[in-house]
Amino acid sequence: MNTCRVCGTELADGAFCGHCGAPRSARRGDGPDWLRLRSFAAAPREHLLLPVLTSSLFPLLPARTLVGFRIALAVMTLALAGAAVFRLPGTLIATATVGLPLLFVLYLRQVGYASGLAGRLVAAAALGAGLGVAFAVVSGRVVAQSYGVPLESGVAAIHLRTTEAEVSAIAALVALTPAVLIRLFWVGKRESLRGFAIGALGAMSVAAAALVVRMFAQLSSGLVDRDQPLADLLIEAGIRGITVPIIAAAAGGLIGAALWFDSDRRRGPVRWTLLGMALVSVLAHVWLGEEDAAGISQWAKVAWHAAVALIALVLLRVGLQLALLSERSEAEGAAWSACTYCGNTVPDNAFCTSCGVATAGRTPSHVQATGRLLTTWVGVVAVLALALVGVSAQTSKSDERYLCPPNCGRPPMGQPMAVNPVFTAADGGFAVSYPSPGAAYSVTTDDTGVTAQFLGGDGGVMRLFGQPAHGRSARDIATDLAQDAYPDSRVAYELPNTLVGYQPGYGMALDDWPDGSNVVNSRTRILVMVAVKDDLALIAAAAGPYHVLGSDSGPPTGVSLELAQDMGKYVNSFRWRGDPVR
Repeated sequence: MNTCRVCGTELADGAFCGHCGAPRSARRGDGPDWLRLRSFAAAPREHLLLPVLTSSLFPLLPARTLVGFRIALAVMTLALAGAAVFRLPGTLIATATVGLPLLFVLYLRQVGYASGLAGRLVAAAALGAGLGVAFAVVSGRVVAQSYGVPLESGVAAIHLRTTEAEVSAIAALVALTPAVLIRLFWVGKRESLRGFAIGALGAMSVAAAALVVRMFAQLSSGLVDRDQPLADLLIEAGIRGITVPIIAAAAGGLIGAALWFDSDRRRGPVRWTLLGMALVSVLAHVWLGEEDAAGISQWAKVAWHAAVALIALVLLRVGLQLALLSERSEAEGAAWSACTYCGNTVPDNAFCTSCGVATAGRTPSHVQATGRLLTTWVGVVAVLALALVGVSAQTSKSDERYLCPPNCGRPPMGQPMAVNPVFTAADGGFAVSYPSPGAAYSVTTDDTGVTAQFLGGDGGVMRLFGQPAHGRSARDIATDLAQDAYPDSRVAYELPNTLVGYQPGYGMALDDWPDGSNVVNSRTRILVMVAVKDDLALIAAAAGPYHVLGSDSGPPTGVSLELAQDMGKYVNSFRWRGDPVR
């Protein structure tokens, strides 16, 4: 027997102090004693800064069950990839929304919290689900109205990024709300891992409920989604099924650990450090929301999401390490038992003297075999997927076929162009009519043209503007503009006989599937029409939610954009310098 070099208590045989968890002797690369870099307190064989998903989200799992959860995570990843490859929206939504949260619930049952914290965990999940649905419904409309980024409109693009950042900030705060409310009104026993469980489950429930609402529109594409590109589906599966719940769980777990942390030593510094780490996770979530609206490629967004998820895992590990090494323990070491992590028989202290694992919450109430774990997870996901498939079968519509007559639709009726105001470029190079102040638009102008945000129906944005052609053809200009604003869009078809200001030009319709975590509509339709005269390109562009237009909404058309029904009179109101007044 000798004394611990950190806390001064007597040391039993072993490599670690059973009271404070410090190594018996200083080791190179271990950092300060209060951090213990080389040995994560929830999985001592791992380095603290190594972002291992299983030990980070499922801390203190018994070693004999850790493999089962690793296999379950691999099965979840394969299920997400399979749903994307086979274009099954119901399966994709089910796996993305409940995959990781369900594994977390099974973990809580494994470590014994499902019984000791059952009431608080159910309350956290219910609060999270309700808040997630309410937030997604309220915020979805705001984002949908702003998401049609007009080509060459810096003001609107900045507005969109600001909207996404604001919505993401509120989303992050909503995800933390269940833990805060339960801590205020129903605290129970104070222990950081209890708070982690409550906070992480509440945050993942918010994220899962919001994702169901935001992805629900995809069910209208039918049992098999034949339109969305495979790369988009894979990216959506990775972001919404993996990175979003990881980031939510890390932020919620940190705030819960901070609120339930209890110690006689370093209570203030540790708690404020945990809160600071949770704030960093929130700010990262806000930044991700802003980047989702930026004009960068989808693969760049995936890289940002993956990087933030890894950072969130490291922050969570460091936070749990600080809490576990500093928290008060009721263990006295009077009895001996087998460590569930390393299997050695050691005194019942706060830490295993053999491997250094923390003892809090390590005793499982129900050891579940790998086969049973996988069967439970697959069964729940399959039942939800089948339910969503049924919804998809009821809500999807078959392609309409028209015979004219009699299915010729009704003619479009609009206001005469004479009642609309006219924008004239500062140099007099062109003029164009735009919606009047009394119309269902929010209109802004700049030196290059007009931006009109449609406030009715599906929403969307129309942009009427001009720019020097610099010798380029109308086709080249349209292609460059589309690629700059929507780098991952796909051309649906070229518009035949395109006229802009009654000048022959080039037009095309494109589809884009935005990846933003706050986006409700899964498909965006973009129209770009360009004509060139006297080396000046006049451009009409519109973007908004994809909407099949049929005989009940006007002449049958493949344009599939509600805003386009009102766009024609503005497109041909363009006039170059010297053109007669029309």
